[in-house]
Amino acid sequence: MALALSGCLGGEERATRIQGDTVTVYSSLPRHGVSAAAARATAAGQRLALEEAGGRAGDLDVRLVELDSAEPGERLWDPDVVSVNAKEAADDPRAIAYIGELDYGASAVSVPITNEAGVLQVSPSDGLTSLTRTPLGRPRAGPERYYPEDERSFVRLVPADQLVAESLMNDVRETGADSVAVLYDGEIHSRELGGILHAFARRDGPEPVETKEYRGRVDEIPDVVRDVAEDRPDVVLYAGIAGPGTGRILAQIDRALPGVPVYATYGLLARDPEVPIPVAPASAYALGPIPPESELPPQGRRLLARLRETEGAEVARREALYGYEAMRLVLDAIRAAGPDRARVVEEALRIRERRRTPLGVYRVRATGEVETSSFALYALRDGRFTFERMLE
Repeated sequence: MALALSGCLGGEERATRIQGDTVTVYSSLPRHGVSAAAARATAAGQRLALEEAGGRAGDLDVRLVELDSAEPGERLWDPDVVSVNAKEAADDPRAIAYIGELDYGASAVSVPITNEAGVLQVSPSDGLTSLTRTPLGRPRAGPERYYPEDERSFVRLVPADQLVAESLMNDVRETGADSVAVLYDGEIHSRELGGILHAFARRDGPEPVETKEYRGRVDEIPDVVRDVAEDRPDVVLYAGIAGPGTGRILAQIDRALPGVPVYATYGLLARDPEVPIPVAPASAYALGPIPPESELPPQGRRLLARLRETEGAEVARREALYGYEAMRLVLDAIRAAGPDRARVVEEALRIRERRRTPLGVYRVRATGEVETSSFALYALRDGRFTFERMLE
């Protein structure tokens, strides 16, 4: 027997204790598509944290298994692949934690699987609101559906998308705009964020005059933008993820609504920064939870400098710090709990003293959220998004 019975979850006894002196941590990251570069950096950060710990947590050897959550040629993570990854961890009697998913709602697929198995899941940067709280305007879309065991087992290192949306709407209101149009795409992340932006606009203003879905077909962009522009909004809110049609959408918004600014969420930043947007609105902004290197604490900047020297500039990205801290959080939980899945979950989720990390200072709440409220605003300059300022 690889596990021993320990404790009670969901009203039934569950095998939670791992026998032996080796445990396994799984990592699921999209090595293809728009997040591939971020995934490589995140993986490098995870490996560095494990290396610094000597490959151990307390008296246990820790084995890392790295999995790809995307298919070659695809733009984003693949739900079938994510499901297979989570099941591989859930079926491994030595699995003690799962680091994933990276972004854009992929954790909605894996969390129910790892939760049912009683395995801790830590996401470096998936902000999908409904994983930890009920999204504004969607009272029936709360976290309960992701946790079949009725116990939380998920932690993320970025704030819920709803907090990003709230900060974005506060900035929009400061422009004096009277009306907004909301544009989103068909991804789970974007649909949820689009609904939250619409709900904030209905509740606090500016008035939402149109909410429109872009389903990813480039040939439908003219009709989508025409519908968005029909009521002449003062601001366009874009909750989509960067893709082949991003430049065309922005260019057509500029033509249909000259001078109207576009305020986007961080999905628009998920594009190759070396490839400029050829034609775009004169005023376009994107808000995200990951700050630029200049805004990181000294510890974070030093860690990136080390990665730059040892791994190269291509992985010395800010996302590496989120991978590093995700692994550190897992190792700390294992060190405190020992080879017991249930206790590892408890250690990671308990309300603790504030952690001082390369990301800055944060605290994990029992809901799986972190306490942080600062966001980075990027402005489109000469076809590229560049850091503008921090919003609190």
